[in-house]
Amino acid sequence: MPELPEVETIRQIISKDIVNKVIDKVEILEKKQFIGNPKILKDKKIVDVQRKGKVMAIKLDNNLFISIHLKLTGQLLFSKNFPQSEFKTQIPFTQTNKMPSKTTRIIIHFKDNSALFFNDMRKFGWMKLTDKIEGPKAIDVLDKDFTFDYFEAKIKSSGKPIKILLMDQDKMAGIGNIYANEALFLSRIDPRRKSKSLNSVEIKNLYDSIKKTIDKGLKYQGSSGRDEAYILPNGERGGYQKHFLVYQREGEKCPNNCKGKIERVKQAGRSSFYCVTCQK
Repeated sequence: MPELPEVETIRQIISKDIVNKVIDKVEILEKKQFIGNPKILKDKKIVDVQRKGKVMAIKLDNNLFISIHLKLTGQLLFSKNFPQSEFKTQIPFTQTNKMPSKTTRIIIHFKDNSALFFNDMRKFGWMKLTDKIEGPKAIDVLDKDFTFDYFEAKIKSSGKPIKILLMDQDKMAGIGNIYANEALFLSRIDPRRKSKSLNSVEIKNLYDSIKKTIDKGLKYQGSSGRDEAYILPNGERGGYQKHFLVYQREGEKCPNNCKGKIERVKQAGRSSFYCVTCQK
């Protein structure tokens, strides 16, 4: 599932591609994945692309938003010339590099013959026409209001395992499985520990590790994991997977050279990767 660095990377790229473009029509190929009346989008101009947590929102000149959640396998792909839509790398799941593909669910056509494609193999993602961003309740971890005091209060008031808390979008928005695993390793905290068992020093280390991990994810334009569901709007892959410390590295030696190995456990249906020696 695309997390904050992936969604923010897509936002930054498509902002350059679609801001100031005028919508010609919205073509719905999978009805359940678009909520609202697409006909009212005709002739509307895109003025901004925003994000909160894992939700992106295209802002229009009538102050409406097209809120977008990619969920597990959603993709946004942009073509300057439709229908001659070609990308630099092969699109996963379709065995083709032309759009629309068999996983294309929605197409936003622009007046200049460019187009934005919403692909989703598993059909869990959505677009919604809203009067504000359809985002999470919590503060985004890149927001200036995501302070250490805010973070510490959330940690100390919860009895949940720390990794589960980090992924709770009602407590802090944007962190998913990949970046929770990596941040906990950096701060040397066992993902199974109860949140309120952490002391102030550990909480500060974790806060700093989250910031570092998210920044690194952004630097490498997000992570295209083994399923390669996440790709950039031009069809290329992100690069953060080349820098994983523990995620998907079960059985490998700890990168801290502590002689420990990376193990995997299940937490709330998701895999947690950690070093049994370093993380306490």
